[in-house]
Amino acid sequence: MKCLKDGKSHNDPHNLLSGNMINDFDFLTTCDISGFLKEEIRSILIYKSDVKDSDIVLDINCGVGEISSEFSNLAQKVYAIDESPQATTISQENIKKHGNIDNVEIINEDGLSAIEKIENFDIAILHAKNGNCNEFIDTIHEKINAKGRMLFLTNFLDIEVNIINKLDELNYNPQITQVNISKGQLLYKGIKMESQDPMTIIFAKKR
Repeated sequence: MKCLKDGKSHNDPHNLLSGNMINDFDFLTTCDISGFLKEEIRSILIYKSDVKDSDIVLDINCGVGEISSEFSNLAQKVYAIDESPQATTISQENIKKHGNIDNVEIINEDGLSAIEKIENFDIAILHAKNGNCNEFIDTIHEKINAKGRMLFLTNFLDIEVNIINKLDELNYNPQITQVNISKGQLLYKGIKMESQDPMTIIFAKKR
């Protein structure tokens, strides 16, 4: 059992949602990798995934490793997958700093090829990069364990529609959550709210 400094279990996702998420500004980033997910979106992913300490998690197209960092403190094992060597390098640094690196296997490989080699997993999180996600969804559907959970992230409408149509074709009942994060910036005239991270989260559970 992993514990936080305040004595709370680090294997309980509700503890993370009550204020123990990793701060956005604590992650190492680079201009060559697209922006990381804000802590509010990460908290929704943790909640929707219903992650347990016996779960094996795939973080596909992991970017700077912010999701892998969070889930490494909650799950039995995390596969952080990205075809970019720079992404896997910075992911490793972020996971070492914020997560449990002993629970993570970092894979520098095309996401689809990596999934096909992994035999056992309970949660798959896909950062959808293009409109043709069908092969990814087919492979995840075939390989994920019974009652496994899938979470797809996108901020492109065409990708969202493609994912929903494919899940419907496979007889899933996808849940769609659109999140718009706005944060206040203190100006001399008052507080200005600025949108920072619009994102659609699509959740599906294998029956």
